[in-house]
Formats: sequence, C-alpha cells, structure tokens
Amino acid sequence: MNQTINQTLIEQNTLMGFSAPFTSSATMDIYIITLIVALFITLVNKYLTDQVAIKALRAEMKELQKKMRKVMQKDPQKAQKMQQEIMKKNFENMKHTMNPKVMLITFVPIIIVFTFVGKFYGPFGELMDFPFWFFWQPWEWLGVYIFFSLINSILLKKVLDVA
Repeated sequence: MNQTINQTLIEQNTLMGFSAPFTSSATMDIYIITLIVALFITLVNKYLTDQVAIKALRAEMKELQKKMRKVMQKDPQKAQKMQQEIMKKNFENMKHTMNPKVMLITFVPIIIVFTFVGKFYGPFGELMDFPFWFFWQPWEWLGVYIFFSLINSILLKKVLDVA
C-alpha cells in the first residue's frame, strides 16, 4: 500500500498540489539540493577561513606526529611533550575551522533547506533501499540527505582544494 502511494506521488511529480522542484525523482532532487548546499558551504569555508594557516597547521601536526612515532619508544617523556604540542596546534586549527561567522552564515540556509526537504520529501517515504549491513531500515529523506551530503562535501573539498 505504502509503495503504491509513493509510486503514485513520484509518477504525478506533485505533492499536495506542489510540483517537485527539479526532477521527477525525489532521490535525484535531494541529491541536487545537497550538491547545492555542499557547494555553498564549501565556498563559504574557502573564502572566509584562512586556508593557508589551516594547511600550514595541518602540515606541522602531520610532521610532529611522524616525529613522535619515531621518538615514542626511545623517549616517552619527549613523545608526551610532542603530543602536547600537537594538541595545541590542533586547538589552533579548530579555532580557524570552527569560525563563528562561517557557522552563522551557513546555519540559517541549512535550517531553511532542512525544513523544506523534510516537509516536501518526507511524505514520499522510502527513497533508497541500500543493502548496507548497518542500516536495517530503508532510507527516508534524512538518510538520503546525509548520505549525499557527505559524498558531495568530500568531493567538493577535494576538487576546490579546501582545507
């Protein structure tokens, strides 16, 4: 019964009198929405954070971790001091990446998009039925949104070279 209702909604491409915004597939619509949101967030992060400082801090932390692994068995005290230095650099890195102005700029649009996607695509029910071993339930709009959002964010950060 539920499958028949979902199929009818998808075939008609309407939900309570409103047309789906992009395609006739609710899953593809959510993918496009997550791509747009991920692009927006990635660009805001790229241009409102100090990318040079973040990349430099990450490189320093990586180098310190390599040195710490070598020193760990020979001199545990020195390794512990190096670990503390890594923690300080990690805290500094978090100050750059968790920028309040970036969070405020991206928070409002995300809330609006979540509200729209939840209200518009929630009644479609099951959107994807992936046989992942850790998911026992078919994916509804939120699972599909999170799945596509993770993929899009990772790909866009690589393509746009964002730290």
